[in-house]
Amino acid sequence: MDEFEYIIDYYYDMHDISMSEKAIEEALQVYPSTSAFNIRKARVLAYRKKYYEALELLNDVELLEPANEEIYVNKAEIYSLMNQFDLAIKEYKKCLPYSENREDVYASIAFEYENLNNYPKAIKNLKKALSINPESENLIHEISFFFEITGREEDAVKFFAEFLDKNPYSKTAWFNLGIFYNTLELYEKAIEAYEFTIAIDETFASAYFNIANSYSGLRHYDKSIRYYLETFKYEAEEAITHYYIGESYENMDNIQQALVHFNKALELDDKLAEAWAGIGRMFIKEGNDKTAVKYYEKAIELMPLNNDFKYELAVLSLKRTWFDKAERLFEDIVENDAQYIEAWVNYSHSVSLSDGYEKAIEIIESALAKNKDDATLWYRLAAYLYKSGKVKQAYYYIETALKLDFNKHTELLDFMPELNNESRFIELLGIYKGSE
Repeated sequence: MDEFEYIIDYYYDMHDISMSEKAIEEALQVYPSTSAFNIRKARVLAYRKKYYEALELLNDVELLEPANEEIYVNKAEIYSLMNQFDLAIKEYKKCLPYSENREDVYASIAFEYENLNNYPKAIKNLKKALSINPESENLIHEISFFFEITGREEDAVKFFAEFLDKNPYSKTAWFNLGIFYNTLELYEKAIEAYEFTIAIDETFASAYFNIANSYSGLRHYDKSIRYYLETFKYEAEEAITHYYIGESYENMDNIQQALVHFNKALELDDKLAEAWAGIGRMFIKEGNDKTAVKYYEKAIELMPLNNDFKYELAVLSLKRTWFDKAERLFEDIVENDAQYIEAWVNYSHSVSLSDGYEKAIEIIESALAKNKDDATLWYRLAAYLYKSGKVKQAYYYIETALKLDFNKHTELLDFMPELNNESRFIELLGIYKGSE
């Protein structure tokens, strides 16, 4: 009988379903009532999408052998294939009293709840699985994933803190705790969690990398660089790590070292768009705008949906009065992301310089149609109206903007400092400052 099972499973695992099916039929001729072969027959029927036949066969087997967990697992898997996730969960729960691997069953239940978009119950069942097998790194990563996609960072911190009280040597739990602290911008606590990870396993390269990211969040770029370099002791040098080292040097205004690491990143991976854009930024700082353009264009070629690269190139083009190029880029950005406010503002500014304020007003009105509560856009609309001679209308929208966000009036003054000398504007500031 064991030989039949081995042959059936071998062919099934090799996706040779016809041979597996043939072996099952031969086995059933010799052992007609053996549940193991009928369960395998149901599995083959399900593979051929004969779900109802498979379920009917499994129901018959269940009547004869109700304590066999394989019956319920297979039924659950079939219901899941049929997108009947509630029924799949029901079958998994039925097999729990008979299962020798209850953590796997709870994990399977969690994934069915994921299919139902019921993430709280998915987390609940993963917690049960982890309580049975707290050393499972996969379960820890899975529960972290569910906390992450539901935006429950604070709950995750609480869970891992409690978990680590009972399992203080779980490097994976410390690592994930660090990730959630970092997401909450609690960088010092994140670093502490990652340091516990390294204390348990000093070769954990990702922990060094994440410590570097946390120090970057704290703007301690010298320490950030030190920890990025530390990763190279425990894993092969990676392009993205050199990019982040370069970015740290960039934040320290060390252009030459930034260029060294951006170029090293491209040596390792010439398709790393971030490094191309990074070199472009360095050329801008050195006043070599024309060369910078080539690097930005390469970055955009590699990542055509990256609006930030397009924005930086558009701003550069605007600075050099290449209005057509700037406007094409800004237009592309706002078509892809209507909430990219800085792109709308600079798009309108470029148009105001090339075609006048009426066209600029049209751009801002298009922006406001999709971002009606954004004060920056109302301030800019008021500015263009004022400059085009529509002062009364401009003041109406200045008031609209002041009501939305008083503090952003400084953006208007940066664009139109002459308002500092206008008594009507000063009077409005006094009124709305008092109503904050």
